[in-house]
Amino acid sequence: MTVKCSLSIKRLLQISLAIMLLFLLIISLLYYLFIYTFSQDQFESSFQTFSESIETQLDAQFQSVEQSVIQLSYFSNMQEILFSNDPLVYLNNISGCNQLLDYLKMASPMITEVIITSPYGHTFYSGTAGKYRYQQFAEKIIQQNQNMSHDSFFLTIPPEDDSNQLPQLVYCFQVHNTLLPGYVSNEYAFGMALIDINVLAGLSSSGNYAGEIKAILYRDDVVYTSREVSQAEMEALQEENHRNFRLGGVDFTCHTVMLENLDMSIVDLVPTADLLQNSAMARNIGTAVLLITCACLVFSTWFILHHISVPVKQMVTDMRDIQAGIKKTLTLPKLSDLRYVAESVNRTLEVLETSNRRQQEMSHTLYQTTLAQKQAQLNAYKNQISPHFLFNTLESMRSMAHHYQVPILENMLTSLASLFRYSLRSSLVVSLREELNHVQHYFNVMDMRTPQRYELRVEVSQEALRHPLLSMVLQPLVENSITHGFRRKRRPCILLIQGRVNEENGILFLSVVDNGMGIPPEKLQELDQRSFQEGEALQNDHIGLDNVLHRLRLFYGEGFRFSLRSQENHYTAITLYIPKFPSEPSR
Repeated sequence: MTVKCSLSIKRLLQISLAIMLLFLLIISLLYYLFIYTFSQDQFESSFQTFSESIETQLDAQFQSVEQSVIQLSYFSNMQEILFSNDPLVYLNNISGCNQLLDYLKMASPMITEVIITSPYGHTFYSGTAGKYRYQQFAEKIIQQNQNMSHDSFFLTIPPEDDSNQLPQLVYCFQVHNTLLPGYVSNEYAFGMALIDINVLAGLSSSGNYAGEIKAILYRDDVVYTSREVSQAEMEALQEENHRNFRLGGVDFTCHTVMLENLDMSIVDLVPTADLLQNSAMARNIGTAVLLITCACLVFSTWFILHHISVPVKQMVTDMRDIQAGIKKTLTLPKLSDLRYVAESVNRTLEVLETSNRRQQEMSHTLYQTTLAQKQAQLNAYKNQISPHFLFNTLESMRSMAHHYQVPILENMLTSLASLFRYSLRSSLVVSLREELNHVQHYFNVMDMRTPQRYELRVEVSQEALRHPLLSMVLQPLVENSITHGFRRKRRPCILLIQGRVNEENGILFLSVVDNGMGIPPEKLQELDQRSFQEGEALQNDHIGLDNVLHRLRLFYGEGFRFSLRSQENHYTAITLYIPKFPSEPSR
């Protein structure tokens, strides 16, 4: 037969704990992934808003630059300066041009300086340094763009010597001569407005991340950075279509927005770890909740495991001890369910123990009863050498008494033979009528030995005559009264046997009363104290009573009772309470 292995409660709880911890780990990973994704999406959304704001503001600023440049270029004084060869004209108009430029710088703060090269070889420059460098650059642009269109455009001027400086963004434009009548296409001045892109540092921001780099690129040149950058960071800003970088052991997330109408792009590099800064509180709260949940889960599982596995282990140990005979009951656990199971098992064990004890007691009682009956028979055999020989002899003597017409002797021999026959051949259980007949034969023999000394009186109901009882009960009691009660008693020696049946419970009340010498008080007290307990033999003068009571107890058990009353020099009465059937031993 195949026995399937089953999981113990402890193992089942351990598996459940492992599954729950794995589930919590998965939830934790999903939680951190959600936080990172949410922060990244939030960063991109904020950066997109920032980029749109920059684009709008750049467009407005560049329009302001264009309007300011137009106002300055076509101002009458500026026209006189640009398209006249007379030095006095330049001196007379330069003051008004500078005043207008100062006003335009206030209106458009992105303009730092303006340089305009006249086709007549002289140049207007609002600054004090770098005029020669910018003038050469302007001439180079004019040579490279002989046929350039009338549209203005942006370009960058590389740094002069310091490689750490950013390129200079300039706004290039043409200035036509409006002093001459008509339009002369080949006569124009070329101007450049130097743009201060750092003005954008005060524009809207997408956030405040430690280590963040914001940059503005014009075509492929970086024209603005929010902080100083290294060569590697500069190269990363100029990379296209890259979203993640690792610079100096730090991971960066890159986001780029193209401003196509301005031919510019805005780049933002943020350390990936800093993306979670805005959600630090939520992350900390979530982490604390997860840790508290894990701690509660571990503690609750340990608590359940301890309060279930320990009582179950104790119950298993108790069951082994019960099987080994060391214990008889289970230890009651504190848990109500397990306590109920233990109490049920204990009750079952008590019932089995009681049944086993009752079975043993019944077997012992039956054995003792049979042994006592056999002992009575052995005693009868012991008192007779040969029953058949004795019966035959008695029968021969009776026949001779009958032949010689000696009726007294014949009756005595008849009663004596009946006594021997009953004691040897009677059943274990007989009726009270049979017991009385046996007593009558015994009384006949005793009466013939001492004529007219004893008087037998019988008061027994018809129902009592049919009541069953153990054989050889009455004759030893009657013999005890004649032998001890009437030893020194003068006539009349009256012996009264009474019997009746209780209609409610069917118990036979059987009493044997004599008017003999009675029992002394001290002896009666001794008999009451000992109560004729089983295994305590009485003295030789009461051995017949002891045997009767011992046999009745063995056969009827707790259902049998008796009482002994006596008054010295007056009477002795013993009453037997005999049930109709043997009762089971008490629990």
